[in-house]
Amino acid sequence: MRSTDPLTEDLRRWGHAQVNRYAFSHAERGVHVLQHARDLAPGTRERALRELVGRDGGDRRRFMGARSGVVGMHTLPTWAVSPVRASNDADRPHDNPEIAVDMGTPDELRWVDRALASMQRQFPLRALIVRTEFTVSASQAVKARMVAEQYGGSLSLRQYRYELGKGTEWFRGSMAA
Repeated sequence: MRSTDPLTEDLRRWGHAQVNRYAFSHAERGVHVLQHARDLAPGTRERALRELVGRDGGDRRRFMGARSGVVGMHTLPTWAVSPVRASNDADRPHDNPEIAVDMGTPDELRWVDRALASMQRQFPLRALIVRTEFTVSASQAVKARMVAEQYGGSLSLRQYRYELGKGTEWFRGSMAA
C-alpha cells in the first residue's frame, strides 16, 4: 500500500531522480560513421568547385593586396602569400563513446540534497541509510547488508530500521523548518 505522506513521496521522487540522473546519449546508434561521410562528400567535381568557392584564399589575398600600399595592387599573387597553417585532425573512423549527460535534481527536490548533505556531516551512517533506502530497489535486509559493507561495520535489520526512522524524522524536522 502506497503512503500518502508528502515527505515519503518527495523522498521516493528524489530517489527516482537520483537513480535516473545520468542519461546516456544514444544519438543515431544504428547509423555507421561512414554513412555520414557519404552525405558530406560532394557528388561531382562541379559540385565540389561550387561549394568551395570563397575558400581558395582569394578574399584573404584581396585584403592583403589592399593593405599592401602598392598602387594598383588589388590582389596579391599566390606566390606572395604564405599558406595558412592548419592542423591535421584526420583520424581513422571510430565510434565515439556514449556520453553521460547529468540531468540534475528537479528544482522542487533540491531541498532533499541540501538536507542530506547536512545530515551527512552530523550522522554519516544515518545519511547512508536514507540514501540507500530511497535509491536502491531491494529488500531492507539486502539494503542493511549493503550499508554495512559500505560503512565497514556490522548492522542488523533492526538497527537499519531504527536509523531509517530517525533519518526520516530528521527530514521531517528540516522540511518544517
